[in-house]
Amino acid sequence: MRPAVAVLVFGYWDVLVSRARLKLRTEADAEEAAAEAAASAIASAFDGSSIGEFRSWLHTILSRRIADWWELREQKLDKSPLPSEHLGDEEVWGSEPSVEFEGGALFAQQCIRRAYDELEDDRHRRVIDLYVFGPHPAADAAAEVGSGMTEANVHQIASRFQRRVKELL
Repeated sequence: MRPAVAVLVFGYWDVLVSRARLKLRTEADAEEAAAEAAASAIASAFDGSSIGEFRSWLHTILSRRIADWWELREQKLDKSPLPSEHLGDEEVWGSEPSVEFEGGALFAQQCIRRAYDELEDDRHRRVIDLYVFGPHPAADAAAEVGSGMTEANVHQIASRFQRRVKELL
């Protein structure tokens, strides 16, 4: 019975990882939670009589593993008092934790997205995907796009795109 349950669980592997990815921070955390749920499903006894019940049962286990992940993370958080909250207290000192402002990066992403959306030709978008964003040299990008695209065309399209992004920035 265990091999049959294992085949059934791993048939839902992609669904489990996708669902965990929505609630956890990284791909590795999502895969770990899915693996723990799958291991728990294999180790436990399933009394249901339908695939629907099994799927529901498996998703319940996954939900509990995700909750466990967040609970463990909450326990690891540094809960020491902040110096700015205890100005007169001599026992509380140190530097204030902070996070760098990411507004500039978000603005740059919006400008790049806008310049990309302004491209009217799908072939030009493909060139930008392959040559500017991707690891392909201009000659390879031109060959993959085809339709008479040359290496010089690829350079020109990329140059216009980069100029537009600079204008928007």
